[in-house]
Order: sequence, then C-alpha cells, then structure tokens
Amino acid sequence: MPSVRNVFDLIPLDLKQWLIIASISIIPIIIMELQKKLNELVFGKPVYEYKEAREQNSIY
Repeated sequence: MPSVRNVFDLIPLDLKQWLIIASISIIPIIIMELQKKLNELVFGKPVYEYKEAREQNSIY
C-alpha cells in the first residue's frame, strides 16, 4: 500500500531478507515438534494419544 509505505518510510525486501524471515518463522515449528518428540520419549506416549484419551473419558 503506497500510502502506508510513505508514512512508515518502508522499502521492499529482497530475496535474501525474505529467506531470513522464512527461516526465523520456521524455528517455532521445529521447537514444538522436538518438544512433542521429547514428551513421547519421556512419557512413552505420542502427544495425540493424550488428546484421544481425554476425549474418550469426557462426558460430552
């Protein structure tokens, strides 16, 4: 949006900058997947089995 660009004095990003943004954005996904794998190794059950067990035990 040209009007916003002028107000904030923004410039377009090049390919290198977009790749940096994409890599930083993927880091939380990798961390969450590693945490799920760690939980599976420590507790012996996949994360999704906890959800299924909860749904089976609920009265709703």
